[in-house]
Amino acid sequence: MKFIIQFVAILFSAHLLALFMPWYCIALAAFIMGYMLKSNANFLAGFLAIAALWTFNAWLVDSGSNSDLANRVANIFPFKHKAFLFLAMGLVGGVVGGFAALTGSLLRK
Repeated sequence: MKFIIQFVAILFSAHLLALFMPWYCIALAAFIMGYMLKSNANFLAGFLAIAALWTFNAWLVDSGSNSDLANRVANIFPFKHKAFLFLAMGLVGGVVGGFAALTGSLLRK
């Protein structure tokens, strides 16, 4: 139960902070929630929350535009479809969020 609460809290707070602050505020949100809501799987909660947030936001921005920029960027990398680009973006954000949540929980010890 703590895991789900921590996941939702990181997702919600990171989304709210990302509306007004630079991209690295997701680490701040995951760090604070990792410190306050310590669960048994802090890294996983931060990783999944931020990865889901970034993947969804990338898809939302791409679906709202008439540009083929995502396809062009995906072709620069070894991806053949833009969905893999979104997953790679989620992976990068997830690693940042996971380590931030883990750091916050370890600081509390």
